[in-house]
Amino acid sequence: IMTGGAGGMVYTGDLIESLRAAGAAILKAAEDRARERGVDAESVLIERVGGPAAIAIIDDARTWKADLIVLGTHGRRGIRRLVMGSDAEEILRSSPVPLLLVRLKTADN
Repeated sequence: IMTGGAGGMVYTGDLIESLRAAGAAILKAAEDRARERGVDAESVLIERVGGPAAIAIIDDARTWKADLIVLGTHGRRGIRRLVMGSDAEEILRSSPVPLLLVRLKTADN
């Protein structure tokens, strides 16, 4: 259910839990794949309302003293990137550690 008011839109019901569960499943699958290949990996599910995700990711990388940030990206270019913004680009510019960008597989690639 979505409700609106002077403060904007608020999601209620099972949507948030569904998104949390999906995010947790994706992170667990990624950790499992890394461990199967002998890589010790840790992950965290960050919930942030408002503000760019890039800031939270960079802050956590510093807190964890991370060796590497692995980040999925859509690989948008041109006007689409300009309009949508790019957390990946912001992280690339501000990251205290190396960044590995993994591009989303599409029909074009």
